[in-house]
Amino acid sequence: MMLYVENDNTSPAYNLAFEEYICGLKIDAFMLWRNSPSVIIGRFQDVDSEVFTDFARDNGIQIIRRNSGGGAVYHDLGNVNYSFVLEDDRRLTLEHFSRIIMGILSGMGVKGLDFRHNDILAGGLKISGGAQYHHDGRILHHGTLLFDSNLDVIPKVLRRCGQVTNIKPLLRDNISVNDFITAIRKGMGISDKLTLTQNNYDNVNEIMRKKYLSPQWNAGKLPGIL
Repeated sequence: MMLYVENDNTSPAYNLAFEEYICGLKIDAFMLWRNSPSVIIGRFQDVDSEVFTDFARDNGIQIIRRNSGGGAVYHDLGNVNYSFVLEDDRRLTLEHFSRIIMGILSGMGVKGLDFRHNDILAGGLKISGGAQYHHDGRILHHGTLLFDSNLDVIPKVLRRCGQVTNIKPLLRDNISVNDFITAIRKGMGISDKLTLTQNNYDNVNEIMRKKYLSPQWNAGKLPGIL
């Protein structure tokens, strides 16, 4: 049984720690979450090769490294992230998860959807990018959903970026980001919710402090293994 996990925190370091912690609980889970302005870089990327670091620093954009591979992405509160956490199965490809999300978006009126190179496209423009990793018998797949993001920032902070567009103007109805989150959750059809304790949250904060706020993890090339 898949559980829905609520997380209203908007700290990128906390949210990546939260994902990692949920992955370790050995439950099947789905999450929706948002980050304050940040660049989330792939596990094996070099920060200076991917990010205009001066622009990021001058504009309060945090740079945090995630566990999964793939390219750097820009997050802000107009971007909605989703995560699947499941028992590992090599048949669960990037395309498998992306097509679940594509089905929900199609039901909301988004047309011209396609999957290409780990991305979801609408009318040939990127609206979502996905990545995943395998660890200790679990798979975590996560992706972006550019709902109403500040697209002007992307080429200013990322050295490599493709052509992107927001989902909001493509929808049948004019809705808020919170309505969009509710619609994605409803589209997943998950009614049961995971209840977390203060001890759970304390463990997340410990992972955040030791790893995702660590300069050793976030800077440089090829950080240590999970």
